[in-house]
Amino acid sequence: MSGEERDERRGRSSYLDLLISTLMEHEKKMDSLVERLQKVAKDLSTIHEEDNSNTLIYMKIKTDHSIDEIVKIIESLKK
Repeated sequence: MSGEERDERRGRSSYLDLLISTLMEHEKKMDSLVERLQKVAKDLSTIHEEDNSNTLIYMKIKTDHSIDEIVKIIESLKK
């Protein structure tokens, strides 16, 4: 094996080492992000389960109807 071939192999080996370490670091970060997303999903699920009918929802609606008409419409929707 000539010196040139050895240098080429050493270069490939260095490149592969760099690629492997980069991919391993990426995998660690991805695992961390997945864990965080799982926690957020669990927290959201818990919040959703705790949600009840006493929740206040605020909406701003532009309409040509009077307040009394809107109240009647909302009351009819509750039934």
